Amino acid sequence: MIKFEELTLGEVEEIEMLLGTSIEQAFSDGSPKGRALRVLYFVMKRKEQPDYKFEDTEKVTQQQALALLSGDEEKKE
Repeated sequence: MIKFEELTLGEVEEIEMLLGTSIEQAFSDGSPKGRALRVLYFVMKRKEQPDYKFEDTEKVTQQQALALLSGDEEKKE
């Protein structure tokens, strides 16, 4: 499960730079969520695999992304 309070300051900065906005704004009602989900998935996946590339997120399903971000390892694959 993603715990925002456990993100490093560098990860928060990277997320906001990749989103072009604050995390709060990216997840506010009415905001497109596709890019935000990709960015969060990328940052979390890179914790496990340091060589993981942002481009690799293009083929990740919503189910896989939500499973990783929610900590539900059984649904991840």
